[in-house]
This record gives sequence, C-alpha cells and structure tokens, in this order.
Amino acid sequence: MLSIQISDIKDFMSHLLSKDTFDHFYFIEASIKMGVSYQIQGRINEGFYDTSVEQTLNREFCYWKEIRHRIFDIIKGKRLPLSCKIVLGLSKQSISYLIAHNNSSFREEDIEGIYVNILYDPKNLLITTGISYKNFSLDKSLEYAFDEYLAKFLKEKAVI
Repeated sequence: MLSIQISDIKDFMSHLLSKDTFDHFYFIEASIKMGVSYQIQGRINEGFYDTSVEQTLNREFCYWKEIRHRIFDIIKGKRLPLSCKIVLGLSKQSISYLIAHNNSSFREEDIEGIYVNILYDPKNLLITTGISYKNFSLDKSLEYAFDEYLAKFLKEKAVI
C-alpha cells in the first residue's frame, strides 16, 4: 500500500476537479462533508437506461470524467469542505494490462478492484492505494507494481 501526503493541496485539487488528469479512472464513490453530507456512488444504474448497460457501456462504474464536474459543483464555494473522500479505481482493461506487464501470477478474475483513495481535510490531503482480492493471498507483487505505476503517473502528471 502506497501512502502519499500531498503538500500542494490546491494544485492537486485542480488536477482532480478541473483537469483531465484522472479521467481514465473509474469513479467508485465519494463522501463529502460540508453543511450537509453527500454520499455518491459511481455504480451505473442499469434500470435508468433503455438497453442493458453491460451491452451498451460494458462496465459497472462511470468514469471520473463523467462525474467530476458534479463533484466540483458540490465542493465549489466560499467555504472548504470539512472533509472529503474520493475513491477511484482502475478499469478492467487497466487491471489486465497491469497484470500482463508485471508477469503477475494473478488473473483478472482474482481481483475485485484496484483503488486510489483520496482523503482530504482542510489541512491535509493523503493518497493511499489498495487492492481488493477475491481470495486471500500473501503475494504482494501486484500491489507493489500498482504503487510503482501510480507514483510514476503522479510524477509524470506533475501532481506530486
């Protein structure tokens, strides 16, 4: 598990909410505490659409790019949120790529999800990573590979 303390909160939040830096990640969930609390789930509601979402979109979650403007609308204003937690995840294609390019013994179906947790309060911003496995494993090689990927990604995007 990677844990990164972000020093320039304003710049990071600009990347998160105003730029396309994280747009290719799935949006899993958000919890925002302001004057009232907001809980937002990123799971696509199949019943909302005319045809099967699985057939049309071939995914379970919306992308960050599809929801970030709504999250931004909730957060923007004169007062900062008391706290905010945003969970992003890798797409199935990205998980397959990560497994294949790191010679991992895992299969795509062994992984429930690979996540980036963004934890904010007015004085701190912390990014942590995690993998949810469908079965217990002592093998941490995929976690190390994802941590390395995310650290490189954040540096290349000038986020950290």
